[in-house]
Amino acid sequence: MTEEQKIDWTSGEIGNLWNIYMANSMALCMFKHFLLNIEDEEIKDCMTTADDLSKKILSDLKGFFETEGVALPQGFSTADDVNEDAPRLFSDSFYINYLDMMVKYGALYYSVALPSFSKIELRNYITDLNISTLQLSNKVTEVMLKKGLHLRTPFIPAPKTVVFVEKQSYFNGFFGDKRPLSALEITHLFSNIQVNAIKTILIMGFSQVAKNKEVRNYFLRGKKINIKQHTILSQILNKEDLPVSVPSQFKITDSTEAPYSDKLMLFHISNLSSAKVRNFGDSMAVSPRHDLASTYTRFFMETANFAEDGGNLQIENDWMERPPGNVDRDQLAKQKKTQ
Repeated sequence: MTEEQKIDWTSGEIGNLWNIYMANSMALCMFKHFLLNIEDEEIKDCMTTADDLSKKILSDLKGFFETEGVALPQGFSTADDVNEDAPRLFSDSFYINYLDMMVKYGALYYSVALPSFSKIELRNYITDLNISTLQLSNKVTEVMLKKGLHLRTPFIPAPKTVVFVEKQSYFNGFFGDKRPLSALEITHLFSNIQVNAIKTILIMGFSQVAKNKEVRNYFLRGKKINIKQHTILSQILNKEDLPVSVPSQFKITDSTEAPYSDKLMLFHISNLSSAKVRNFGDSMAVSPRHDLASTYTRFFMETANFAEDGGNLQIENDWMERPPGNVDRDQLAKQKKTQ
């Protein structure tokens, strides 16, 4: 291909690769402190695999950005955003559950991002990246099953016949008889409860070590939101005699020394909140019962507002790196007039 035939990156390629770089630079910092404290060798092996994968991703993306002449994000670094001398904050069982959540988010993101890539080289790269992430997810699940830490979605009777919906009351939720939850509705309720549980532990730990008072208060507010949402979602399953459990091995130490910078912790929680917004949207799409849709809508708005407030805090502290975007052509025209 000649220089004249060279096709620049599209907005989808720039935006998604930028996001992938930021997420993995943050993940490397998280893994760095985890690996200093993990005692269980099998959990450590999973974390090491994740650490190696994130290092490879950052190295690959640096090469892509340099080749295209695209500015490399600053992101996060283990030198600036990790305090190696800080005591451990979480237990090994939390580490593996956290990793399970993150690799699932990664695989989902790569799958959703792939259609926005046009260059075959980049499509192949994202495909390979997704395969590596899914393989890691399988490895993590295997270890969790072995250690009794993997939570299965609730069991329901398998259908023996094909049944068609005959009445519009199938959608009832507020008035009239409510039908039993569908398999997908149960799955999404359970998944949201799991994510809330892990995020609650993470945000509780962050709240006791954050140095900035406003950041600490933001984390405490997030803890209340997560606990409230967890309670409401759990009640929906409990009403149908579907058990909800969270591993009791989740532990937070009493350390008040931060293993990470406030900048990284705030970015992480805001990012997870944005991921929850997507979760609620996906859950709403497969939950025909009106009461579930209404609950997810409330949670969607509540979590989106919380994520936005986290972004505002980042801006106030000069911590938010601006994502790539289009140029303001009106502003360019105004600048031209003044020259």
